[in-house]
Amino acid sequence: MRRVDRALVSTPTVLVGNKSRGGKELSKAKVFFEAQAKAEAAAITAGAPAPTTKTRKKKEKTFDFSAYSDEAVKYALDKLFFGKCAYCESRYASQAPVDVEHYRPKGRIAGVANHPGYWWLAMLWDNLLPSCIDCNRRRWQDLPRFPESLAQLLAAPEMQGVKASLGKQDLFPIAGAARATAEFPSIDEQPDLINPCVDDPEEHLVFHIDRRAPLGLVLPTFKNNVPSRRGLTSIHVYGLNRLGLVQERTRILRQLDFLSRLIDEIGKISETLLASRDQENKTMGARLDLLINQILDEIRAMAEPDQPYSSLVKAWLKTLETN
Repeated sequence: MRRVDRALVSTPTVLVGNKSRGGKELSKAKVFFEAQAKAEAAAITAGAPAPTTKTRKKKEKTFDFSAYSDEAVKYALDKLFFGKCAYCESRYASQAPVDVEHYRPKGRIAGVANHPGYWWLAMLWDNLLPSCIDCNRRRWQDLPRFPESLAQLLAAPEMQGVKASLGKQDLFPIAGAARATAEFPSIDEQPDLINPCVDDPEEHLVFHIDRRAPLGLVLPTFKNNVPSRRGLTSIHVYGLNRLGLVQERTRILRQLDFLSRLIDEIGKISETLLASRDQENKTMGARLDLLINQILDEIRAMAEPDQPYSSLVKAWLKTLETN
């Protein structure tokens, strides 16, 4: 996950103003949810039990949100995130169409029975993120089979999978008990999930980089021996250590380590040739130095924001600089 400045792309016009598609939808949603709230209050006054999410779905129509999925919104998100998932940095176009994800869920909140969801944010640009289906949709995924310790995991010759229910969908855990509502939208909720357009993921997430045993795990950062709560929660909810991701990040780490060793070996040969008195050898040494620079440029290009898993490569480069 990498920090993204939402200001780099303008808000799609379909979401701007009262007369836009998003503005008209917000007006309709306000009427719908206010009427729903009044009906529920009247039913409770009359002695009926408070409706749960399940009974609400059975007895009442749900509001049809659509402005957020407009093609102009998808285009803007694709441009802002370079066609990558906001959470795992995979290129979603290579596997499935993008899910326009609501950071704060629009229709319901998993595990919170009497909250209608953040419906008033359903068409708000700041609440929309592009996501691959694996990060967004709640479903069974493969995780690396974690032994009793990280050391045992690193020593395992192969990564075998174990099933777990992963994906954000309607989950939105918060640190406190007070949730924002349409009546009180400014409540400070203290979300437990990282928003890459608001937070700096590097404050909560760190990649496990071991040059001796490359393994593409993402871990929570630690402060005073306490793991980042937002890091831990985000890893679990978004499924950032699902088996396919760990395998792909491991492949990239191995590629980077190979290129690093190649640079070292070419550098040794170049140093020997440049020290020679023979002009032809010196010329060959200079050409090898150019090749080293080309390889370094290729590695740096892998860390550019438009590249998949660029935050991983950026973290790897930092370890290269310190060695």
